[in-house]
Amino acid sequence: MPYLLKILSYIVLIATIKCSIISTSNTCIIVNAQEVDNTNTPSIIITDAPITNSPTTSKPTSSPSDSPSTTPPSASPTQDRLVRDYIHSKKDIIQNRVLVSYNRSSGQSYLSTQYTFDRLTQSIQVFGVDGFGADFKFHLYEGDGDEYILGLINLSALLANAMVESIEDYTCDELNYEEAGNPPLIPYDDKAAISNSCGMEGRSYQDENCALGTNEFLSCEADKSMQVTAVSRSTQVNAPPPLKCQPGNNFAGYWDIARGIEVANVEFPNNGGRTDTEACCWWGRGALSTKGVCNIGKMNYYLGKRGAELGRSTLYPTVDFCKFPESTCASAFGESLRWDSAFFEWSERVQRYETNDWNFEDQLLHFEQSGMSDDAFINGVSRILSRGCHKSGCSEYGEARLLNKRRTYFYMIINDVFDLKSLTRRPTTAPSKPTIGTTISIESSASQLTPSPLSQDDLAAQLRPTLSGMASQPSTSEKTVAPTTWTTLIVIEDNAAHGEKQMILLELLAIAVMSLLLNHII
Repeated sequence: MPYLLKILSYIVLIATIKCSIISTSNTCIIVNAQEVDNTNTPSIIITDAPITNSPTTSKPTSSPSDSPSTTPPSASPTQDRLVRDYIHSKKDIIQNRVLVSYNRSSGQSYLSTQYTFDRLTQSIQVFGVDGFGADFKFHLYEGDGDEYILGLINLSALLANAMVESIEDYTCDELNYEEAGNPPLIPYDDKAAISNSCGMEGRSYQDENCALGTNEFLSCEADKSMQVTAVSRSTQVNAPPPLKCQPGNNFAGYWDIARGIEVANVEFPNNGGRTDTEACCWWGRGALSTKGVCNIGKMNYYLGKRGAELGRSTLYPTVDFCKFPESTCASAFGESLRWDSAFFEWSERVQRYETNDWNFEDQLLHFEQSGMSDDAFINGVSRILSRGCHKSGCSEYGEARLLNKRRTYFYMIINDVFDLKSLTRRPTTAPSKPTIGTTISIESSASQLTPSPLSQDDLAAQLRPTLSGMASQPSTSEKTVAPTTWTTLIVIEDNAAHGEKQMILLELLAIAVMSLLLNHII
């Protein structure tokens, strides 16, 4: 056994030198060799752990690294500000990849001035930390160890849906995006019904009441005398005008996209059969396009004047969303309401959604623990937001609009923007006690976005036969020693190039073999 201790000592020395040369503040792989069960056979376990400038013999921490592989935070966040500090460290890439709008005519992209980073973080603070007078908040999972990663996943899902609903088109109001009509009456190619303000994809926004008994009173009343015009219009060439509602005129007509003109006073129904726009003032608004008399009525209760009149503490006690639903986009509070409406709807309607076979937090945890590659979570929350249910085919109005794009943006945010896989939490259960004999197990908390030439599993497989042979090699000159417990740390830079890591391991292995031969010769 002494010769094995010598070998490991040599390896530790060389590994320490290697890590000192190539390591700064990144993560190293630590090979923890320890004697177990009062025998002379070491158990070798390879795990990830953060390091300081020099190796340490303390037990590796289970907390994820605060510094991702790209754009690391300037300082480690405190436990109760993990999500917010991490987001601030990613400000530049969030602005460059998420808060980007497009001119549909020219194809040019630009930083959105409607959906700004500063207002985003203010809404996170209000709805995730300070609260807004309700008994629920936006889930950040701060202050609960490494669960803050769940908060970042939750935010990623919200942002992905916001990119589709509003950010990329630089809009606060829902656009008239549906070419509709009744083919037997009028050819409908390149024509958008003016009555699309009543609802698109077959929906009728003014009829979407809360309809859950005690919640019924939250719905806004669909006032037939209301007259509202949206402030947003698509940048596409010949795009339809902003949505509008007004009393009277049973034949609102259509917009001829090919010619760029409005054709009024003709019977041209939307896909829900409406030809007028009376009481049709409940189209989507804000970052998540909050729509319908129920959802806007809930805003009025939790955020606006209705709640204040009932004695609640609300953020906008003077804003009556039911009397003026365009407040989200056109009031003095529009800059903050565009984000606030989104965080409210997500917190109230998506996070609290639950059925016998679906629970938001269960699905969120499953997504994170399964490697953040299962589409079920983002598909489910996107359907809940846009269709009110989580399963494919659960809505009479069909699949969630642009679901593939929502999913693509979601993975772009968690992988490229937040780099969440580098922060993946370690298993919460304690590892089982090693069995007698030489074993190698690998736990990796940093998944690579691109395939590696030689994975850690492959390296472990290459090392296993040699390490096993080293542990079982007999020695006639070895003296019997009392069983002891010892720990040796080998540090190798994890963020180094794969080829560099291979060379380091091979050098260590060569030194070990040479030491073994020298022991026999001597």
